[in-house]
Amino acid sequence: MGKQLDYDSMASKIVAALGGKGNLSNVNHCATRLRVVVKDTSKVDQKALSKIDGVLGVEVRDENVQVIVGQIIEDLFISVNKIAGQVGDATAEGEKKKTVVQHFASFLMMMAGVMSPVIPALIAAGFITCLLLLLNLFGLPKDNSTYVILNNLAQTVFYFLPVYVAYTSAKKFDTEPVLAMVLACWLLYPDWVSMASSGGYTSYFGIPTLLTTYNGAVLQIILSVWVMSWIDRWLKKVLPISVRHFMKPFLLLIIISIITLTATGPLGGLITNYIAAFINAVRSTVPWLTVPAIILFSMTLGVFVPGFHLALIPIATTSLATVGYDDVINIWFFCCTITPGFIALACALKTKKKALKDIAFPAALSALFGGISEPTTYGISYKMPKIYLCGAITSLITSVYCGIVGLKCYGFGGYSLTNILLYMGSNRDMANFTKALIGVAIMAVLSFATVWFTKWDDSAYVDEEETKGDVEVASPVSGTMIEQSQIADPAFANGTLGSCFGVKPSADDISAPISGTINSVDPTKHAITIAGSTGANVMIHIGLDSTKLAGDEIDVIVKAGDAVKQGQKIAEINREMFAAKGIDDTVVTILLNSKDYAKVTLNKEKAELLGVA
Repeated sequence: MGKQLDYDSMASKIVAALGGKGNLSNVNHCATRLRVVVKDTSKVDQKALSKIDGVLGVEVRDENVQVIVGQIIEDLFISVNKIAGQVGDATAEGEKKKTVVQHFASFLMMMAGVMSPVIPALIAAGFITCLLLLLNLFGLPKDNSTYVILNNLAQTVFYFLPVYVAYTSAKKFDTEPVLAMVLACWLLYPDWVSMASSGGYTSYFGIPTLLTTYNGAVLQIILSVWVMSWIDRWLKKVLPISVRHFMKPFLLLIIISIITLTATGPLGGLITNYIAAFINAVRSTVPWLTVPAIILFSMTLGVFVPGFHLALIPIATTSLATVGYDDVINIWFFCCTITPGFIALACALKTKKKALKDIAFPAALSALFGGISEPTTYGISYKMPKIYLCGAITSLITSVYCGIVGLKCYGFGGYSLTNILLYMGSNRDMANFTKALIGVAIMAVLSFATVWFTKWDDSAYVDEEETKGDVEVASPVSGTMIEQSQIADPAFANGTLGSCFGVKPSADDISAPISGTINSVDPTKHAITIAGSTGANVMIHIGLDSTKLAGDEIDVIVKAGDAVKQGQKIAEINREMFAAKGIDDTVVTILLNSKDYAKVTLNKEKAELLGVA
């Protein structure tokens, strides 16, 4: 499948073909397939499911429906959950309660979802600020009308930030976007700003109300719109349809205005002030520790909460609005975005693999000049753990330096070489600018030094010419061979995932059928994929009814990123436990990219697949 799939659209079609969200009682997945337990199988349109672009096969057994999609399952599962909602858990005990860590992760992901759409505006403001600095350096005075108007454009982004956040929050919480924006604009209305500037308290409907301004506020608006979404749903239930159209907006706005001024607004401000106080306390006692601590989190636990960095952007915007600079979030981004750029460039210059060069050079440009590190992170660092470590060491050392010298960023977006002038600021802080340039030099030197003098394996990157040879996929376990058409699972028997063969094991040791790099290990351990050094993509699927596996029947001794040789032991199965649970322990070996080979044959005597390019 050469084209890029629209996972949200695909998920919508799948949910509809399964009888709609209301027909789903449980949704989970394994390495290649979406597993759904439905309430009424008569509502499942199996034919429509099979015709959906990206669906490789469908199996319906009693109330269990398995939609086979191959290696796109992770992205598709996220989209299905987003559309259908969390409708069950694969555990026998039923739905588990979230832990504190999971609640915290969910909160960060929520904040990331709210802030992510606002990022382009913040970046644009940063670029405009850099343009103003250049114009001023070349002689344009600050009282010039062009300078003043451009500055207004940049400052508008931060002043009216509550309005943008109100809109994205409303979309996130599924409430009225325009009414949420009205709420934010009301808090920025000149008469309120003038009234609040005196401080103290006033009253609103007889309730004591704190006089405070909200320009640049983020958390206060998010809290208010979240509460607004609950009130919105409640009003939909209690108001008759005949009056809902005009009464709901009126009541919603009145109620949330009271709650915002008397509760969520002051509460959000209090939380923001405590966060700022904590950061200031760290700054004053151990100034070099703040950013390194965040980097350590992002390099470890933060890996399991992708996008959490967006949740912390309000810290930067609050700092910029109050003291005129940010010395935490932008500095973190500075260390962890420019470093990947130099890491990618060093990899591109050192490797002899054209496939890696083709990824690394664009990734370097993206990070260094575009401020986007994801191509390096996902395209290089995650595939080569030693390179990931090089980046982590470089970022940490640079962040300690930045903390010691007190580096400041005078605008949002100072995490690329394009915006390096943000470290000079409108007051032309040349000392701070020099510190930033030294930081860039540190990242460049350490990145090249660590990458150049570290031995790392780039076998995961296969050049096109390397895929033109033949491939031999050996049996991963000794036992009785089963031809593809005789495998008891239709998805394998029909070759839906690719040419394959099965083996009824007579031993417990599972070995690598090809040489290459472990690409993934399924959470239930029953599916292991290997990216072969000659271009083959192979999956070892242990057992045919893996939904019954608890995880203790298989012991996998490799992890994603490990290099393996053909015949090397990678796992061990407990055949007695398989038998006790009535699980078919057939081990299936699939050549996932069979279509890349002109011919694939089965050598019955050696129990191996032969792919001929």
